[in-house]
Amino acid sequence: MYRSRARKIAEASASQLQQSLERGGPTALDFSKVHFEPIDARALKAFEHWDDPHFSWNEVIGWKTREPLALDIAIWYEDELCGLCFVNPNNSRQRIRIVRLEGRPNEPHPLRNRIATLAMIAIEQYAFFLGCQIIEVQEPNEGAVSIYLQLGFEFDSEGRLVKTLENLVS
Repeated sequence: MYRSRARKIAEASASQLQQSLERGGPTALDFSKVHFEPIDARALKAFEHWDDPHFSWNEVIGWKTREPLALDIAIWYEDELCGLCFVNPNNSRQRIRIVRLEGRPNEPHPLRNRIATLAMIAIEQYAFFLGCQIIEVQEPNEGAVSIYLQLGFEFDSEGRLVKTLENLVS
């Protein structure tokens, strides 16, 4: 239930962003067409058409059955798969790890340079539901570190890329 609610809240937040942008004048991108869904057979079929992805996403289906508290997100713009994400809390639920997060590489798509920001809406909401205090990026890709830093992550004393979620409200 929390997974579904986190995805729905992220989708509603994207629509609210659209309304706020429209107040400032016409925008080139319609955020009301952004959808957050589970990674399913349809998403994996669309993923097969990605050119040179960084990760293999086919194994996520198996992970979902072994990790009942994991959150999987397929980020769509209308019928175009633009990003995928898989996060998993630790057993104590104090920390949730971004295991994989990837936007469709090497091809233009409507959500280019926005996948991490959009995914974080759902991740932070899900972390709140579970009572997690910290979001950690597991083995961050060197090229993505600057994006995570822009999103409020920092390196902790142990060299982990983390974001603390004090005062997060739904």
